[in-house]
Amino acid sequence: MALGIDGIAHNFAIEEKGKTIAVLGSGFNFIYPKENEWLFHKILEYGGCIISEYSPETEVIKSNFPIRNRIISGLSDAILVVEAKYRSGSSITVKHAKLQGKNIYAIPNNIYENTGIGTNILIQEGAELITKPKQIIDKIKPMKKRNHKTVRNSALKEIIDKEIYGSKIKSRFELENSFNEKNIYSEKNFSIKSINKNVSIILKKEYLEIYKLLSNIPMHIDEIAVRLNKSIQQISPTITLMEIDGLIEQIDSNYYIRKTDKII
Repeated sequence: MALGIDGIAHNFAIEEKGKTIAVLGSGFNFIYPKENEWLFHKILEYGGCIISEYSPETEVIKSNFPIRNRIISGLSDAILVVEAKYRSGSSITVKHAKLQGKNIYAIPNNIYENTGIGTNILIQEGAELITKPKQIIDKIKPMKKRNHKTVRNSALKEIIDKEIYGSKIKSRFELENSFNEKNIYSEKNFSIKSINKNVSIILKKEYLEIYKLLSNIPMHIDEIAVRLNKSIQQISPTITLMEIDGLIEQIDSNYYIRKTDKII
């Protein structure tokens, strides 16, 4: 229900007499963004659905939005990414979609546009290139007839293993290419920790300082912020992404532990 293409997609679905679902990152009493409150009511009025995993009184918290993206991908037959920066909400949705065994489609963009980097990378990594509406319609129709529960556990495990480990563990050849990618995408301040002569793990600087601070003893987010001399608002998005990437785990309300010791 966000501003931009999300709101446009909801609205056109309604106008074409379809059904649409919005997933909030807050409670029902705190509709966000406020500019789309009219859309909230329109979706319900025309037979759509609004979903939130939070209690009605949960206020808008930035870190809740990337977390709810797993619900968006879970509800979807497939994911079509129209535009995306190098690190964006769309990339988080795609990560969840891959874990869930969903098909990923992307529209190619100008290689010099910041908003085109994400979609072009997805295509490079195997997402199917879409240039016409008919293509996505033809892809989705047969998919809706299939029972997604027939996916074999072994195949799903392979997808999960590839996503969880493959995204962070790279060969030296891949690492060399990643340095060039960092220059293109302005992704700086990566720290590299060698595990052995064949495998390495890459962490952004913001990840590394939180990762080093945590252990198997739970630490509250307030204490993390104090030790890093940062505000909770500054570290919450990073903590959320680290949790999604499987580096840390929230074992109780806002208490975190280090989830893996693979980085040395």
